Amino acid sequence: SHTLAGQSRPPYEWMAQLLFAIADRALGLDGVVLLTAFILAAAFLITCGEAIRRSRTALPALLFTLWAAAASSLHWLTRPHVFSLLLLATWLTRLEGLHEGRKIPLWHFPAIMLIWANTHGGFIFGLLAWLAYFAGWLWSTRRERPAAGIGPRWILTGIAAVAATVITPDSWRNWEAVLGNRSAYILNRTVETMPPDFSQPGVWPFAGLLCAAVILGLLNRRRAAAAHVLLLAGLGGISLLMARNIPLFAIAAAPILASWAGEISAGVTRWQTVEANILAIDTRLKGLVWPVLLTCLAALGLAGFQRTAGRTVFDFDPRLFPVGAASWLEEHPPQGNMFNDFNWGGYLLYRLWPRQRVYVDSQSDFYGEAFLRRYEQIYQAGSDWERQLTEAQVAWIIVPPGSGLAQAAQASSQWRAAFQDSTAIILVRK
Repeated sequence: SHTLAGQSRPPYEWMAQLLFAIADRALGLDGVVLLTAFILAAAFLITCGEAIRRSRTALPALLFTLWAAAASSLHWLTRPHVFSLLLLATWLTRLEGLHEGRKIPLWHFPAIMLIWANTHGGFIFGLLAWLAYFAGWLWSTRRERPAAGIGPRWILTGIAAVAATVITPDSWRNWEAVLGNRSAYILNRTVETMPPDFSQPGVWPFAGLLCAAVILGLLNRRRAAAAHVLLLAGLGGISLLMARNIPLFAIAAAPILASWAGEISAGVTRWQTVEANILAIDTRLKGLVWPVLLTCLAALGLAGFQRTAGRTVFDFDPRLFPVGAASWLEEHPPQGNMFNDFNWGGYLLYRLWPRQRVYVDSQSDFYGEAFLRRYEQIYQAGSDWERQLTEAQVAWIIVPPGSGLAQAAQASSQWRAAFQDSTAIILVRK
C-alpha cells in the first residue's frame, strides 16, 4: 500500500503464501483452487481415518466425516486458513495417541507446530487443543492413578510446541499479529467474524453437528473422556462466537462423535452384520472404486460446465471484482495514488502490483482500527473526504458506482469519470 509504505508486518503466513504463489505460477487460478481442494481432501481423509480407527466402524465414521465436511464447507475458501484444517486434523491424531497412552514420538509436536506457525495464525487453536487434552488428563487423575511418565510427557509436548511457534522470520511477533487484531470495524462487518446466523441454510449442518454432540455426549456421559468433552465444548464455544471457527469444531467432532456412536451401536447385532458386509465389500474393491467414481463424476461436471458456459470453471466473478476496471487500468495506467474499495484491495494487488499500490487491503491487523475508521469516513463521503484524499495524495478512485464516495465525487467539480461499468467506476482528479 502507499498509505503505510515501508512499515513492517509480521509474515506469519509466508509458507502458505509461497505455496499459493507456486500454484498460481504453474496453473493460474486453477492451480490455486486445486491446491486448496487437495488440502481440504487431505484434512478430511485424516479425519475419516481417525474416525474409523476410534469407532472401529465404517458407517458412523463416514457419516460424521461427511457431516463435518458439510458443516465446514461454509468456509472453504482459497486462503491460508485451509492449512489450519489439515494441520489440526494431523495435530489431533497425535494428541489422541498421547491420550491413549501410545508411544508418539515427542518431536512430532514441535515439528507440526513449526510448520503451522509459519503457515497460518490458527496455530493458536492447536495449543488450545493441547490445553483441553492436558486438562482432561488432570481431571482423570482424580479418579484413577495415572500411568508413570504421562504427566511429564504432556508438559514436555506443550513446552516444545510453544517454543516452536516463535521459530519464524519475525520471532515472537507472529503472536502479536494473531492476538492484536481487535478491529471492531472488521469484526462487526465481516460475516465470518460474526456469530453464525442459524437462519442461513449453510449453517444448519453445524447446528445439527452441535446437537448431535450434545445428545451423544449425554448418552455416553459415563464413558466419555473429559479431554473430548472439553475439546468439543471449547471449539463449539468459539464457533458460536465466530462463524469462521466452525470448520475447526467439525474436524475435531467427527472422530469423537463416531466413537460415541460406535459405543451405542456395538450391542446391536444387525448393525454389526451390516458393518461387516460393508467392510468386506470395500476390502474386495481395494478402495479404488470410490475415488475413481467420484473423479469421473467431477470430470463430467467440469466438462458440462465448460460446454455450457464456454469458459473454464475458475475465474474471478466480474460481478464481485473489478475485472473490467483492472483490465482498463492495465492499458491506461493512471499517475498518482489510488483510493480503493476495501474488499478489492487483494484483487487489485493481484492484477496491478507493483505498478500500482493500493490505499487499503483486507490485512486489517496491519492497518489498525483508527485507519479503517478513517477509510470508512472517506468511503461514505463524510464531511472532509476531499481534504483527507488530498492529504493522502490520492489522484484517482476505484469504488462501486453506488457508493457514497462515487456519488459525491461525480457531483464535485474536482473529479471526472474515466471508466465505468456495472461493478466499478474509476474517477480521476481534473
